[in-house]
Amino acid sequence: MDIFQAIRERRSVRGYQDRPAEKDKLERVMEAATWAPSGMNRQNWYFVVVAGKKVEELTAICAGSFDYIEPTLRELYPDKPKIVEATRKFFTRLGRAPVVIAAYLEPYKYLTEETSIQNVAAAMQNLALAAHAQGLGTCWMTGPVHVAAEIDRFLGIADKKLVAVMTLGYPDETPRVPRRRPDRVCFLGL
Repeated sequence: MDIFQAIRERRSVRGYQDRPAEKDKLERVMEAATWAPSGMNRQNWYFVVVAGKKVEELTAICAGSFDYIEPTLRELYPDKPKIVEATRKFFTRLGRAPVVIAAYLEPYKYLTEETSIQNVAAAMQNLALAAHAQGLGTCWMTGPVHVAAEIDRFLGIADKKLVAVMTLGYPDETPRVPRRRPDRVCFLGL
């Protein structure tokens, strides 16, 4: 798969097949994540890949984060209650994803938190594209940061900051292609 094809075809998946992701594919996807660029080449990301019965426990924790984002969703979509309910349903079950990945940053005294977050985000984009190239779907979630303390306790993390959670598995849906917003790029001097 060509990189431009992967970028254009990748979608956020919110429903997964009852089928585990093969370990070799997961390893390949996670390796791709670690090839992202990073400030000062610190590579200060840290991923916890959760599968098996532990996914159910992590899903239950993540479900609590919906309460934090619900008011914003209701404000953004006052005339679209189905979007709010679909989001609630996704947060409750995480689309039955067989794998959930917690993405952390390791603080580094010479990098700002903003730079560290960008480092993790670059790695997560690599992860999402590599997963798509392997026939897997993902959904990048920032809502669970609202329950980061609970997630940290569950995963045994004490010295890192949760940036996002990503679901991963074989898609059980074909998400629609969202339109692109125009006028998001300005060329100067060309």
